[in-house]
Amino acid sequence: MARLNETWKAAVAGTALATELHARLKISHRQAKGLIDAGCVKLGGVPAHTYGQRLQPGDDLEVSFDPDMVYTALPRPSKSSGTPFEILWEDKHLVFVNKPAGLLTVPAENHQDPCLAEALTDHYRRRGFKRFHLFIAHRLDRYTSGVLVFAKTPEALNGLKNIFEEHHLRRVYLAILVGELPENAGTLSDKLVERKSLKMSVVPEGSKTKQDLKGAKLAVTHYRVLERLPGHTVVEVKLETGRRNQIRVQFSERGFPLLGDQVYGTRSESLDRQALHAELLGFRHPVTEEAITVTAPMPADMENVLKALRNARRVVRAEAGLTGEADLYKPKITKVRKIERRKRAERFGEEPQPARPRAAARPAVARKRPAR
Repeated sequence: MARLNETWKAAVAGTALATELHARLKISHRQAKGLIDAGCVKLGGVPAHTYGQRLQPGDDLEVSFDPDMVYTALPRPSKSSGTPFEILWEDKHLVFVNKPAGLLTVPAENHQDPCLAEALTDHYRRRGFKRFHLFIAHRLDRYTSGVLVFAKTPEALNGLKNIFEEHHLRRVYLAILVGELPENAGTLSDKLVERKSLKMSVVPEGSKTKQDLKGAKLAVTHYRVLERLPGHTVVEVKLETGRRNQIRVQFSERGFPLLGDQVYGTRSESLDRQALHAELLGFRHPVTEEAITVTAPMPADMENVLKALRNARRVVRAEAGLTGEADLYKPKITKVRKIERRKRAERFGEEPQPARPRAAARPAVARKRPAR
């Protein structure tokens, strides 16, 4: 494979580098840009990377390339190329992503902020998928973090739509509430309606006004307390329905808004967004019918809040003279939850905890029935 080496000095001031290559080597502008992206061009002995870099008279140019190869310019990074996200699991039909808080799921109409859908599309196109299309199946609030799934094919999209509409999936969230929730577990069932301010609200029980009934939809949320901390409650939430802002609205309506929720609660000095994280998403694959469960670890900002609250709890317990695990809240682990944990451990290849051996059954002893 013979390579051509060309060296010369720039003659005209202000000429763009790609234009100079086009004129000197008699190649197209596209190939000139491809040579620059491939690292074949040196300016003053240093590899050049900018198409429009302006030359000065006397600049040394050196190009080394294979004339039998076609050099094509790489796709330019978009505004979303630097957007942070993590791919958790993917195949040719689906991709699960860990969305960071503060990032939009899809483009917004009123502003040009980066979004996850564009960043993910740009990621695949830069990997060589020229006609890559991403399909939106569901969304997370901008300031909510956690697991999000996208479809890569129309077939997977149709299957996901049916799964979400018929609620044949598991969605588990972790939330930090402001206040001490009295119940250890329960179910919240309300009708939610969108107001003119675009905020969601709970329809008052027994209301018959058109404004409340128009567009109202049932929202069902199951929760379980995981930890009780000074002035706060950590809960695990399972969604039966998927209404917009469902978790935030329902807990706020009962006087326990999410920590940092500036729309349905109040600002917080410890967290600049609502303390809500989509921890788990599981369903049967819409194409292969394989059982899939994907989890995302709790983000650092929520972990830091929990550490601070736990330290405060230690201070409170020390002042009260409590030691060990006295008066510490421990959620009740039912038999169903034990089975779920074992299944989840097997799904991720972890070693499940061995079950406790049952006590040996006592041998039956024949007893004589006393005579009357």
